[in-house]
Amino acid sequence: MVYLAFLLFFNLISCFPSSSHAQNANLNLPLRAVNLGNWLVTEGWMQPSRFDGIVNKDLLDGTQVQFLSTRLNKYLCAESGGGTIIVANRASASGNQGAVQAVLNGPTNSATFEIVRRNGDPNKVRLRASNGLFLQAQSETRVTADYRGSSWDDWDPSVFRMTIVNTLQGEYQITNGYGPDRAPQVMQDHWNSYITEQDFNFMSSNGLDAVRVPVGWWIAQDPNPPRPFVGGSSRALDNAFTWAEKYGMKVIIDLHAVKDSQNGNDHSGTRDGFQEWGDSNIGETVAVIEYLAARYGGRLGLAAIELMNEPLAPGATFDALAKYYRAGYDAVRKHTDAYVILSARLGPADPQEFFSLASSMNRVVIDVHNYNLFSDMFSSMSVQQNIDYIYNQRASELGHLISANGPRVFVGEWTGEFGRNDASMEDYKRFARAQLDVYGAATFGWAYWTYKYLKLPLRAVNLGNWLVTEGWMKPSRFDGIINKDLLDGAHVQFLSTKLNKYLCAENGGGTVLVANRISPSDWETFRVCSLISFMLVNESYFHLRVLNKQFVGLGNQGVKAVSNTPTHSETFQIVRKDDAPNRVRLKASNGFFLQVQSETLVTADYTGSSWDDSDPSVFNIAIVNTLQGEYQITNGYGPVKAPQVMQAHWDSYITEQDFKFISANGLTAVRIPVGWWIAQDPNPPKPFVGGSLKALDNAFTWAEKYGMKVIVDLHAAKASQNRFEHSGARDGFLEWGDSNIDETVAVIEFLATRYGGSPSLGAIELMNEPWAPDVTLDALLKYYKAGYDAIRKHTNAYVILSARLGPADPKELFSFARSLNRVAIDVHWYNLFTDMFITMTVQQNIDYIYNQRSSDLDSWISANGPPILIGEWTGEFGAKNGSMEDYKRYTKAELDVYGGATFGWAYWSYKCEENHWSLKWMIDNNFIQLNKHLTNL
Repeated sequence: MVYLAFLLFFNLISCFPSSSHAQNANLNLPLRAVNLGNWLVTEGWMQPSRFDGIVNKDLLDGTQVQFLSTRLNKYLCAESGGGTIIVANRASASGNQGAVQAVLNGPTNSATFEIVRRNGDPNKVRLRASNGLFLQAQSETRVTADYRGSSWDDWDPSVFRMTIVNTLQGEYQITNGYGPDRAPQVMQDHWNSYITEQDFNFMSSNGLDAVRVPVGWWIAQDPNPPRPFVGGSSRALDNAFTWAEKYGMKVIIDLHAVKDSQNGNDHSGTRDGFQEWGDSNIGETVAVIEYLAARYGGRLGLAAIELMNEPLAPGATFDALAKYYRAGYDAVRKHTDAYVILSARLGPADPQEFFSLASSMNRVVIDVHNYNLFSDMFSSMSVQQNIDYIYNQRASELGHLISANGPRVFVGEWTGEFGRNDASMEDYKRFARAQLDVYGAATFGWAYWTYKYLKLPLRAVNLGNWLVTEGWMKPSRFDGIINKDLLDGAHVQFLSTKLNKYLCAENGGGTVLVANRISPSDWETFRVCSLISFMLVNESYFHLRVLNKQFVGLGNQGVKAVSNTPTHSETFQIVRKDDAPNRVRLKASNGFFLQVQSETLVTADYTGSSWDDSDPSVFNIAIVNTLQGEYQITNGYGPVKAPQVMQAHWDSYITEQDFKFISANGLTAVRIPVGWWIAQDPNPPKPFVGGSLKALDNAFTWAEKYGMKVIVDLHAAKASQNRFEHSGARDGFLEWGDSNIDETVAVIEFLATRYGGSPSLGAIELMNEPWAPDVTLDALLKYYKAGYDAIRKHTNAYVILSARLGPADPKELFSFARSLNRVAIDVHWYNLFTDMFITMTVQQNIDYIYNQRSSDLDSWISANGPPILIGEWTGEFGAKNGSMEDYKRYTKAELDVYGGATFGWAYWSYKCEENHWSLKWMIDNNFIQLNKHLTNL
């Protein structure tokens, strides 16, 4: 959990006196710095979703692949590793044979192949040569490119099973993968949003006084670098200097990627993973250094230029590197007296080997990188052994370097992660503390790796019923509402006691009311809308809405349901009998009661006061459905009491202690549902009340403190995207569509503006559970694109697109999502809400998870689509009377399967009065083995 340790590390250093922030040419050493990794030099492992929009993103430059002939069951092989023919006679594969890469010094058309992947089985391939024919394995020793067949059967000699054994995800791969048309925009969006001025403000305010900024060799040819690299990174580096100087910080420019690669890693900008930097590259590498020194040598914020990051021994020889370091130093000294940093070689090399060279120079530093990672030694250590290794071995090594009377020493990369998967928050704190104690002695300073890193998959919990009310989760919150069974959206039916027939909106609306139905259905059902927050009258006044969405009102010839907008004439008081609240009379706006004069004539002109069955104004009311959402609770309590009720709820339902509990149980994120009205806090439209925004602010503060990420989920869009109470619906009608797109985008932009600079923002979800087919795919895609663009103005956080509920395929969003950067698809899985699950036994429910859910998830992941979030799932299932052991086995199945979701999962919900829906209750009562499961990942 690199990001977790980094935030804990910030908590530790916040009490340190920071270095001087005075803007002057002298450095106050040692520096306390952080690396801005993955900003100007791509490292795909830190942000894999940036590659999501690339077609065949698993076959980028440098990918190492192996081809198994399905006919011979033998692997293709470059005999002798190259320089001769290709054969197909290996029973097993090894090494880098078959790498998808340039294999000639000057590849031509004859060295070009098309990898044709089978639809539905992308690892079954055929290789089309430049002559238009397919490669075939005629025998174990004869492989030719002359096959014309088109079969995909295993006996076909042109069919191979492809295995991808290693990938690269660096600057070359992302820019070449997107191509010259899309790459410039993708990279510019990233540079503009990944690191911003807010980040420098955050770093400075947390006691850091410097940043180490990795750059690539192509920056020296900006704005027109050689393809596939794209221009624009120098502008971002200019911004870094501007912001550093504003906040009293220093900049270390680190040449992280040199032409032809100094170490073969993707962060060196390599095309194919070969390390080829050497004597012949010295001149052009020095030219890059001189460009940087000339451009930034006069900047007040420049602390140092690092000549090369992590050259790897023995490929980067000592002689070549020493020659380059001398020339690079001389180039820097033409323009500035800033420090020059020499990186110690990785691999079999002594960190002191450059001490003699450095001693002949002025203001030179040696950079060493310390990670308790990348070796079996560390993974076999206990937490305490890792901490002891820092205090003993690392301290000894650093002390030896310092006491050697050599140059200043810089621990240019270290991190809060170590080789254990079962560490607690307290373990990370102690490990980070140890490193701060030891590396604080480095005479030039240290730089944490890295400032931003979102580790996927997330393990999250929904904070449901906090900022968007769902009454079923805590029904007692509604207890203080008068007429709480007649809240907005309640579905009611009226039976005339005189005629023993039901009131009916003829044709579902658009004409008169009648009273001639012997049984009720949709046309005989009315939805009530309370007026307490709007007219400040008592809680018995309502509008009545019918199936076709018209409101019941007074007409010239009886009572009608024809108005699309309610006015005073569409207002009724439901008068309930004191001792029999389901016996009612309906008083119209003219002061008279509604009466059924006959089965076909309903009027509002009755003045009597009897409650007898023979009275034409008396009805029995049946409440057949209720809503208990945010609209209902705020309108139900009214404008005076609702603010008090809601504030008390926000202050107590989720607190800092809950974030501490969530983090302590191994979760790394929270998904927080919010409603559209939050964007107008503190004065949202009635009946909603202000205050939820402050609660969300608190959530971000607590998330930062406990090293967690926040997914902000627009759970309730104005006009309702799914008609459920959790969408903030007033009366249960789904009315969201094209006309609501702009105002919904405005809410998203408000959230992105407010939280885009927070290090705890993990993602913004554009809409929860849109319902198909009422929410059309066209309208949804139009909104999703506009919402994505609004977010990208302010942050490069993930954007989550919720799959439609109802008759819709989650894959319908895949093609669209591939065209965007850092986008995930959210699907919700419950073994509930259909008769199928109710009829299943406990074991059948468990089997369904392991079989059907697992298959569905695998098919989505293998479709080369965006990351998948299972944004809602729960420990409850459709079978009744499950035992504690049943729930343990069921939730284990979910954790086993949903753990494969590439973006992660989020349990619904953290708190709920229905116990099995409450993750806190499940943990406290040992119904779910969450910590045990996460420890074993």
